[in-house]
Amino acid sequence: MADAVLEFKGTSFTLSVIHLSTAQIDDIRDTLADKVAQAPDFFNLVPVLVNIEQLGATIDYSAIKALVEEFNFTFVGFTGVISNEQRKLIRDLGFSFVNAAKAVVAKQVTAKTPEPEERSALASESLAEQVAAKQMPVESTLFSDKVHRGQIRSGQQVYAKGQNLVVIGSVSAGAEVIADGNIHIYGALRGRAIAGAQGHQHAQIYCQSLEAELVSINGNYWLSDSMQDHWATPVYIHLTDTELMSSKLV
Repeated sequence: MADAVLEFKGTSFTLSVIHLSTAQIDDIRDTLADKVAQAPDFFNLVPVLVNIEQLGATIDYSAIKALVEEFNFTFVGFTGVISNEQRKLIRDLGFSFVNAAKAVVAKQVTAKTPEPEERSALASESLAEQVAAKQMPVESTLFSDKVHRGQIRSGQQVYAKGQNLVVIGSVSAGAEVIADGNIHIYGALRGRAIAGAQGHQHAQIYCQSLEAELVSINGNYWLSDSMQDHWATPVYIHLTDTELMSSKLV
């Protein structure tokens, strides 16, 4: 029997989501223009969903899609907690609606004191879980280091493919550094830094002074307005689940 020409498989991807708090097209356009101006190359053709759950029922869906595409995003569809009527309208207009994953809420239960046999079973189960946890494989991806000595100037891009990137110098505004592993900058980061470019969840970014236009780890990114807590200080940035975190370097 001949091999199948194609097959459908489910795969998880990281997608950017634009959360709208207003349906006013002019306001959305002004805000998008400000955001994109900070890192135009990074956002070019990036696939995005538009979350509309904070908006009312009166929404010009076609205008929002056209506006997103006006800024060279790739429009995927709408998402958010909305009514079934809104979902039907979106699909009737020919647009996709993507359901977000729901958080699992634990039910409150009344605790009871286990019987001796139950305590023994629970203790054995707990011990087995601890042993299994210790035997679980950990991510052991090791990257060699690509070292760049000197300042990286505006318009330059340095990519450490399959490596960590070490920059002995500063990264100017308008410059871009990319690594499949970690990024270490022994100087100021004023441009864009993209770590874990090929999906390394535990990549980190280190710099002596955080003044970046954009930082990204495994597709999760911050623009400069999200970095004010540690602005112009030595920091490292890492990813917790799907949220970027920054901590001051001592």
